Amino acid sequence: MKYLYSAGLLLATLAAPVLASAAPFQPNNIVVARVGDGSAALTTAATAVFLDEYTPAGRLVQSVALPTSITGNNFPLTANGTLTSELILTRSADGRYLVLTGYGTAPGTTVFNSAATDVARVIALIGADGSIDTSTSPGADAFDGASIRAAVTADGSSFYSVGSASGVRYQAFGTDTSTPLAPAPASVRAIGIGANNNLYLATTTSPYLGLSQVGTGLPTAASTVAVLPGFAGATDSSPNSFYFADLSADVPGVDVVYVADDRTTAGGGIQKWSLVNGSWVLSGTIAGSASTAVRGLGGRTVGTTVTLAATSAGGLFVLTDATGYNVAPSVVALPTAVATPGTNKAFRGAAMAPVVLAPTITSFTPATGAVGTTVTITGTNFTGATAVSIGGQAISGYTVVSATSITLVVPASVAASGPLTVVTPGGTATSTTSFSLALAAAASQALPGLALYPNPATDYVQVSLPQPGAATVALRDLTGRQVLAPQALPASQRLRLPASLAAGIYLLEVRQGSETAVRRIEKK
Repeated sequence: MKYLYSAGLLLATLAAPVLASAAPFQPNNIVVARVGDGSAALTTAATAVFLDEYTPAGRLVQSVALPTSITGNNFPLTANGTLTSELILTRSADGRYLVLTGYGTAPGTTVFNSAATDVARVIALIGADGSIDTSTSPGADAFDGASIRAAVTADGSSFYSVGSASGVRYQAFGTDTSTPLAPAPASVRAIGIGANNNLYLATTTSPYLGLSQVGTGLPTAASTVAVLPGFAGATDSSPNSFYFADLSADVPGVDVVYVADDRTTAGGGIQKWSLVNGSWVLSGTIAGSASTAVRGLGGRTVGTTVTLAATSAGGLFVLTDATGYNVAPSVVALPTAVATPGTNKAFRGAAMAPVVLAPTITSFTPATGAVGTTVTITGTNFTGATAVSIGGQAISGYTVVSATSITLVVPASVAASGPLTVVTPGGTATSTTSFSLALAAAASQALPGLALYPNPATDYVQVSLPQPGAATVALRDLTGRQVLAPQALPASQRLRLPASLAAGIYLLEVRQGSETAVRRIEKK
């Protein structure tokens, strides 16, 4: 049973329903974390949190409220209304989720310097489909008396979290304990996963000031934190969120990083760094202003063009840098904000909207089978599949076993061989090879009264139907290979046998209405 830090929370958990979902997010939109509902001035107490989805032009698409009470196994998620370093929003490395952190308590509760045994720290996982899960907590020994600022995930199965204390923590989804990976630096402002699947953090703590890498790859045990070469000398920087991009074919892995620097003096804004000869070099800065402290940052890369979404407490800024690797950004200063939060509200983190990944089919087994055969489809991103078909013929009884596996039983409604197709909210996948529908070697006795003559036959077979109505016919060899494609039986009820058809035993499939009969015929 999940430990919820107090008996009251535990009782509420056992009695509560399941957490609801928002509408699906739209690709290429921007999501901003907002604190406050506008009803009162922001204070240091726990305050309601929202995710605002905007188009790049700044049109509000939807506002999604994070829970403010316990629902099922899910915590509330609120934030300190005035602490600008909280609510850093990240997108998962695979692009399917957003991750946000906060406090597991109702609005109005004192959260500043609160004990983690009294107020749980919470990690929210928000899916591209709008689903929200706040069942994960780093535990009572993490961020105790401190704020939790950010977390990131590779694929929704585990998290790395950071805050004003406790260094970097690691845990599985849905758990209430976490493992310390790197106790120093203790205070971390932001954490992210680069396109090279390495883990990075931003801090103002010496000697780690700037950006650092945590271990190698995505660590799950104690790891060393190493300042990225070139950042060690940036003693006057104030880094927050960051976005890595791979813009040069000549430099392996990520080679450009944009960093939100919340200074309101020279050097503040969005810095662009490039990896040159193994060391990070400042290529230029998109300047902020005396009234604009940039902390939230998300990005999207297409070719060598990077679209950035940045936030200050008072605005959302959208800009494009197309200059590429190791060149100063094409924008010299932040443009006019495309959106503002409104009175008694404030923006915090920003990220590109999560997306549902398109499915792929890598294989299926068996390659051949008759009606009633169980087929297993293997691939990726099958979660939420809405349709499966064989040769364009819909299968109603399929089962999504996991994100990588679907099983189905070939129904009698499938009349022909063909490729397998899986449809999900993320797109459509079609197999590169066809499933071959085999008929049983024994004739079926469906459609009693059906007569075939002459049999053996040379040029044609007369198909005498047991009742009036249209019918389709097809011919297969004894292995199930189709030798005559399905066709409507002519009014004469005479099926011509191609002269090229070799002599032998065949299976004639006759479908009328909902019934399908199989009869053996001999071609002379």
